[in-house]
Amino acid sequence: MAKIVFRLGLDSGFFRVHYDLETEGERRALAGTVAFFGAGVGALFFAGAIVGAGGLARLVLDADTAALRRLIVLVAADVWLGTFAFVPLAVLRIQDRPGLFSALSVLRHAVNIVLKVVLVMKGLGVAGVAWSDALATGVFSLALLPILFRNAAPVFSWRLLAPALGFGLPKVPHGILVQALNLADRKILDLFVSRAEVGIYQLGYTFGGTVKFALSAFEPAWQPFVYAQARQPEAPVVLARVVTSAFAVFLAVCLAVASLGGGLLVLMTPRNPAFWTAAGIVPVVALAYLLHGAFLLGSIGIGIEKRARFYPMITAAAAATNVAGNFLLIPRFGIAGAAWATVASYAVMAGLGVGISRRLYPVPFETGRLAGLLTGAILAYGISLILPGDGITGLMARGAVVAAFAVVVAMAVRPRDRAPEL
Repeated sequence: MAKIVFRLGLDSGFFRVHYDLETEGERRALAGTVAFFGAGVGALFFAGAIVGAGGLARLVLDADTAALRRLIVLVAADVWLGTFAFVPLAVLRIQDRPGLFSALSVLRHAVNIVLKVVLVMKGLGVAGVAWSDALATGVFSLALLPILFRNAAPVFSWRLLAPALGFGLPKVPHGILVQALNLADRKILDLFVSRAEVGIYQLGYTFGGTVKFALSAFEPAWQPFVYAQARQPEAPVVLARVVTSAFAVFLAVCLAVASLGGGLLVLMTPRNPAFWTAAGIVPVVALAYLLHGAFLLGSIGIGIEKRARFYPMITAAAAATNVAGNFLLIPRFGIAGAAWATVASYAVMAGLGVGISRRLYPVPFETGRLAGLLTGAILAYGISLILPGDGITGLMARGAVVAAFAVVVAMAVRPRDRAPEL
């Protein structure tokens, strides 16, 4: 929550406004302005977290001790230090420098892991985890400062900040509502089923949610590509072709997780058959994240036309669907009901996102090819369900089906559909 609020959506606002500017000087001024403002607002929120640490401890953890206050301050410090990083990271994405972007991310995670091991082994416990997060983020932000200095001017411009905030601020309630959508099922499950069943649900959700790794890998390249293309006369056709290619990849990943995830879960928990019931929700959660990918691909017109106010409206409808679906389905179907409520909420998000986007910025999506790919994935999943064999043998057979679908996808995606910028 703090990460969402501290940034005020300026990471998204910076991206969108950057591509509207004509000169390098203006872009450098925008980078400096957003960096200054983001760090300043983050500092104010950090100071507020220090002053209100006791109240936050009582609100979040239902207790108030010096140790809990220190944990809250450390977590707030981690988020504040991260506000120094998002502008240079955005610059790397805009400049198409994935190698440096990845190397710095690996550095951050490596420092974090080493610090966690050292500090926890020294007996600091949870405080050691919080310290490692804050210190690793600090090192990461320091490593990014040279990139910021080279690409940002030491100026502040309200003229440039206003449109960035105008686009970014609606992303704050949008982000909070996405968090509510993602977490509501666990809280509502806790009202109707045992804590053990909530844990089983979380296990299955974790396996099914691996689809989001494909989305997370794609999204950093997708946003700058869309905004860079938007000003070109052939942009709608180009974007439509790339959407087909990306959706085909998402389908293949979803099919792999849905077909193989449950079997892998069983193999990884051979002595805990109670966990095996989680296998049933893996394909359902995978489907939910496929729909999230459809929203990512199909809602591009909202960003292109800078109508960010639609984002929280869409997520509010999705979150309401999620809460209502959980209360309706969990009493009758348990953890399976929670998983299907998640599917319903992401279906609402995808449907509204695509519908609103097409009115704002019509993209001639290749509906015939998309429908063919989806039909093929459904048939492949159906075949995987009826294949005989358990354990390694069953996984190999289902893996062959997934591989066959991936080959068909690779053949179906024409070379001109692949965008070098991605």
